[in-house]
Amino acid sequence: MEIKAINITKKFGNNLALDSVSFDIKGKGIIGYLGPNGAGKTTTFKIFSNLIRASSGEAFINGINIRNYKMALKNVSVLVDQPEPYEELTIHEFLEFIGKIRGMDEKMIENRIKELGRELRLEDFNKKCGQLSKGNKQRVVIAAVLLPDTDILLLDEPTSGLDPAEAYDIKKLLKKLGKTKLIILSSHLLDEIKELCDYVILLDKGKIIAQGSINSIIKKFGRGKGEKGLEKAYINLVRGKT
Repeated sequence: MEIKAINITKKFGNNLALDSVSFDIKGKGIIGYLGPNGAGKTTTFKIFSNLIRASSGEAFINGINIRNYKMALKNVSVLVDQPEPYEELTIHEFLEFIGKIRGMDEKMIENRIKELGRELRLEDFNKKCGQLSKGNKQRVVIAAVLLPDTDILLLDEPTSGLDPAEAYDIKKLLKKLGKTKLIILSSHLLDEIKELCDYVILLDKGKIIAQGSINSIIKKFGRGKGEKGLEKAYINLVRGKT
């Protein structure tokens, strides 16, 4: 399992969203992708999911250039831009629809729906998505992302809109998945990153400003321990006090 960026640059008119971003992540585990609003996190995710194309540079998934997106994205699932399920469909109908789009057979779809229903504490499968709370809609969307059981997950703010109990279920599941899958996780919640990730990439103004294990980032750029140490390192980095 590998996701690799080589000098990726993305411009939107005169705005430079990404500036020669490079990284190479291999193996299993959960990697934190951090940065303030507008740093370029979501743009990176969109490039790796082929929603937009880089202005220059190359993106690879498992050694396959993302420009060959049908092959590159075969074993990847992506959550980006906080989508919502189709309101007129029931939870089951929506997840079944996603499964068919991903080329899953009916038996696999049903087994995965039941499994994810338990792990994510989904409501009555016959309830229409439009009747769900924001938090429950988010859980249905996460179930849709996880449905194909792919080896690589790109998750942009997966616990956004969830209350602490709902977020707990998601984090518990991500910890389990991180033992066998490669997960790139974007989040503004530093305590969440500290809890889930061992390695982080910090982005600011379209550039990678630091990457490494959480302990090494804290030791080099922060003062203190645990969450507070990571918070101090983050603030020092984005404010240029290193």
